[in-house]
Amino acid sequence: MEDKKQPSMEELRYRRRESLEKAQKAIAAHPGEYRQVKRLLEKVLANPVDVTQYYGIARNLTLLLEKLNASSPGSLFAYYHENIAPERQGDTRYFKMICADLRQQIRQVDQFRRQQHNLRIVL
Repeated sequence: MEDKKQPSMEELRYRRRESLEKAQKAIAAHPGEYRQVKRLLEKVLANPVDVTQYYGIARNLTLLLEKLNASSPGSLFAYYHENIAPERQGDTRYFKMICADLRQQIRQVDQFRRQQHNLRIVL
């Protein structure tokens, strides 16, 4: 068995920053879809999701994530697209958990975006 070298902390930080930057570009290209993803996640996490509703909700979310990822491949939206899509790796049992994780990642992206903008009040 071949030992794989573990990435260093610097490499992991670099990858994270790159992912956040790609997500930021995707959001800039599709702000409407991004807002829809956020609304859909809040709806899913605030209410019970019946198994009969799962496919439709997951499919809508998948289409939105696909658009976001298409404009900036390699962003964090690609991972969630794969893991939410019912026809791919998506699983009903883990749907809410993945949505909660995506919401947390979106909060991190929003924080990153706020840190990138230095707004000043000029009097």
